[in-house]
Amino acid sequence: MTAERWRRLLRIMDEAYADYLSGMAALQKRVVDDVKRKLGDGEVLDRPCLERSPQERLGSAARDRRAWS
Repeated sequence: MTAERWRRLLRIMDEAYADYLSGMAALQKRVVDDVKRKLGDGEVLDRPCLERSPQERLGSAARDRRAWS
């Protein structure tokens, strides 16, 4: 490949990575805003998975798989 083609390829990769980073930042902001809103509304968030019993973890994992299929 020529040097110009490499530069073009690297430029495309840089643009794609920049788009990825900005998308992740936007997603993080949405998640943080949503959690703050829920906490402000007095909503109780689910317990983290590590605080659940093994039976609860297995049951929720099965429900999650069914929800995605």
